[in-house]
Amino acid sequence: MDNFGIGRWGLKVLSLLLAVVLWVYVSNEINPTKQREFKAIPVETRGIGQNLAVSELPASVNIRVQANQSIIAELDVRSIDVFVDLSRAKPGKSKVPVQFRVPQGVKVTDLRPQEVSVTIEAVAEKQVPVEVHFTGEPAEGYTMLGVRTKPDEIIIRGPKSIIDTVDFASVEIGLQDRNKSFGEIVPVKVSNSSGEFMEERIVMRTPSTIDFLVTIVPDMPTKKIRVVPHVTGQPDRGYTVTGTLAEPGDLVITGEPDVIQGITEVYTQPVDITGAKEDIYVETEPVLPQGVMADRQYLRVLVKIAPK
Repeated sequence: MDNFGIGRWGLKVLSLLLAVVLWVYVSNEINPTKQREFKAIPVETRGIGQNLAVSELPASVNIRVQANQSIIAELDVRSIDVFVDLSRAKPGKSKVPVQFRVPQGVKVTDLRPQEVSVTIEAVAEKQVPVEVHFTGEPAEGYTMLGVRTKPDEIIIRGPKSIIDTVDFASVEIGLQDRNKSFGEIVPVKVSNSSGEFMEERIVMRTPSTIDFLVTIVPDMPTKKIRVVPHVTGQPDRGYTVTGTLAEPGDLVITGEPDVIQGITEVYTQPVDITGAKEDIYVETEPVLPQGVMADRQYLRVLVKIAPK
């Protein structure tokens, strides 16, 4: 009876083993293991100190992964997280290992390079103006009268050696075949002293995008005129106005020839300084005659206030 019992259990175990082998075989046939290589995976930074910045870091690495075919088919660059841990980094140049995170069921079989050279230095920040670069030309019979960007200045933050060489940020706006005014939100670009655009992981922008409005008008005469700040009210007792300034000090207007011919200057909307004890610096608008357009919709006015 014991031998018969052992034989029965032996058959059960053998059957179980055969079932497992068959399941593995069928699984591999239906959903086989595959490999896939991803090139130029961006390398991010983690854990760097508040007063430090990365001035040099390889842009990307190549990685090979292995997984079942169903998983491999769903993978993309966004599924793979590649980074360097800089929580212990100090100023200077050093080599650090490349780390990664991949979805469950995925195995990394190759990573190149596995170690990268990183340069760390003190951080700096400053405010810079935003310059607009145009490409293309408006449709025939139309002209670009002007552009307004908001904001017109941004704050950049990054390695001191790079920040010290940056004088402006820039945006690119296409005018090709445009026949009416238009506006968009566009990313701000920052370039180093060699003209190379800096990635945001190296130089941060605040904000990283700006709004713009380009004024496109039918071809008509244009004219440059002076902007005059319109100041109302009186400063506080014991204080006086020592000067006013409009930024910009001139506007380019367009309109019918008989309308703009007699215009030599334009006033701003009223700037109230009632009770002021210090300089007033505000954004305002030009007051334009009907049918006249200007290259800017907004101006800034500075009213200097000082003790008598």
